[in-house]
Amino acid sequence: MASTVSLEVVGGPSVQVPWKLNMTAQDALEAAYDQINSSATFTYALQFYGSQLGYLVLMINETYDSFISSAAPFFYWEFLVNDQPATKGIDNTILSAGDAVKFSFELYIPVKHKGSLLEAKREFQGRVAAPKN
Repeated sequence: MASTVSLEVVGGPSVQVPWKLNMTAQDALEAAYDQINSSATFTYALQFYGSQLGYLVLMINETYDSFISSAAPFFYWEFLVNDQPATKGIDNTILSAGDAVKFSFELYIPVKHKGSLLEAKREFQGRVAAPKN
């Protein structure tokens, strides 16, 4: 349906929310939360990654990104629009009617995720976890 946006959490809820002009992926996530209306079914947390990236999902349904950990493997919530990795945070990604937003918990593989938001998350988390001199 062209007047909606779909939002899917791989292994979790999937809903259609009404699309509106200038809707961001964050707006869609908030609309999905309101529509599902059950913290037992759907919760999430965001983290701000600076003005260049904006807000990214840090946790969905009590499953958190790997952070403040020096031991691999690392897992992160990947944010996709129309099955393509997003290039900006959820607050800076404008959606079109009919778009599909997806969040998938992914193993971070440096070669595979080169130049992606997952690489940016890993670098950001590494800086956060690094001891201050």
